[in-house]
Amino acid sequence: MLALEKLISGALTWAAANPFEISYGAGNKDSALQISPNLVGFQQVLQYIAIQARKQSKQVRQITVDRQTQFNRAQGELSDIYRRLRGHKQSMGPGMPEMDMTNMPEVPPVFRPGDESAGLEMVDVVLWVAKRHAEGKPISAELAEMLNAFAKRGRTDEVSLRGLERRWSFLLDLPEPEVPLPEDLAARIEKWEEDRRRAVESC
Repeated sequence: MLALEKLISGALTWAAANPFEISYGAGNKDSALQISPNLVGFQQVLQYIAIQARKQSKQVRQITVDRQTQFNRAQGELSDIYRRLRGHKQSMGPGMPEMDMTNMPEVPPVFRPGDESAGLEMVDVVLWVAKRHAEGKPISAELAEMLNAFAKRGRTDEVSLRGLERRWSFLLDLPEPEVPLPEDLAARIEKWEEDRRRAVESC
């Protein structure tokens, strides 16, 4: 616990002394878009499309995405990365989920204005109804029936600290590795730790 407290206090000390050096993993506008809630959600959409295609033994023929100038380029690049990973499956380590890109769609997304796609308009309606339901506002019996039908087949998730905790809190209970780390990885971790200590001490 003491080591964790030193790690956190050191990070806060450095951040207080270097507020303009904090990049949140994004050094420019394009990389900032890659970690925006919109793009994080888009990753989950692509993964769930792959899951549904596998469950239903269907081929994904087209992915229609709402035309949004600020996000479409980054969405296209992300989709291309996922498409090139198609067929790849890899363990992420003991106790971790498996990264499975076996059924990732092969088609690139098509970007269209919302009013030119019946599917996008349907998505807008479902999202509006789901939002009203989540806020406890009244909806008609017909809309409630529609929402229930989508809820049975669909899946929801959230980009929030609560969502992150729900998905990854199991990491706290993972057992310690039974074998030592590879030498090159151990050396790299030690270098990162030296760099961290040096940065904190310079504050």
